Amino acid sequence: MKGLLILILMFSLFKSNSQDFFFGEYEKPDLLQKLEEYQNIRGQTWEWLGFYIEYDHHHSMTPLDVIPFAGTGGDGIHFGFLTDFGTVKDLSNAPIVCVSPSNDPPIRLVAQNLTDFLGLVLTIGEAEFLDDDYTSDEQIKAQLQEWDEVSEVDWKGNPLPKTEIEEMKQRRAERRQGRVLLAKVLSEQFEIYPITKVSQYINDLRVVRKKEITIETLDGIGIKYRTEKLIIEGFDYSVEDNLVQSYLDKASEAERLKFYRDATYNYILSDDFDKVIKELLIKSLQKHGYRREGQILKKKY
Repeated sequence: MKGLLILILMFSLFKSNSQDFFFGEYEKPDLLQKLEEYQNIRGQTWEWLGFYIEYDHHHSMTPLDVIPFAGTGGDGIHFGFLTDFGTVKDLSNAPIVCVSPSNDPPIRLVAQNLTDFLGLVLTIGEAEFLDDDYTSDEQIKAQLQEWDEVSEVDWKGNPLPKTEIEEMKQRRAERRQGRVLLAKVLSEQFEIYPITKVSQYINDLRVVRKKEITIETLDGIGIKYRTEKLIIEGFDYSVEDNLVQSYLDKASEAERLKFYRDATYNYILSDDFDKVIKELLIKSLQKHGYRREGQILKKKY
């Protein structure tokens, strides 16, 4: 019994340390914990809605002030809380962004908070669809219908075996049934309901965000900083590494935040590419109190 208690304590500490690493000083939202618990207890992800809860999603394009919480399993697409470098105090109220490394733009603002993110996914049917922009809800419905269709020919136009076609149809039917099941779970157990007029919702969200940001960034998302709107000249990212160090040493906090955000757009922050810049950023982040961001950059990029 004593040995079992020790193992439980060690596991608890491991989970706590893991959360501290990914979330820093932020508390994991209650809703996110419930989603994770459902996923773990049921032994399945939320895959019928196109996502699964996982925190270790970091790509060179992922903004340093984004805390990932879910992925789609395709093309590195993941979703995260946008913290605006600590401006957001409660992740339950943090905007949600979609990071899609192979798309243009690779970062999109998609929901006002986690609750709305789930409501949008319920409506569109597949989380991955948030990777695109839509002009109407009819366009979204058409995409879901196309997603569920079964082709009876291969990519060369050759007919597929009937058994293979039937298997695909069965899987599609299971997925549709799964969506209905998870929609019921989210409404009854989580009090999450579909958001109508998705395209209008996202457009309005981005218009409001544009008015609220005080620092413009290359990703178009911007940063909500505590001052009035600032005009900060863009940094010449083609300069020598030693000039980057000099810039960071002399820059104001607002200038540094813009540099941190834009850096993931202009560099490949890994040991195999822009290693020197990566190390300079880690040093600057930790020096100025952005411990979580510095640790994530050091270990996960």
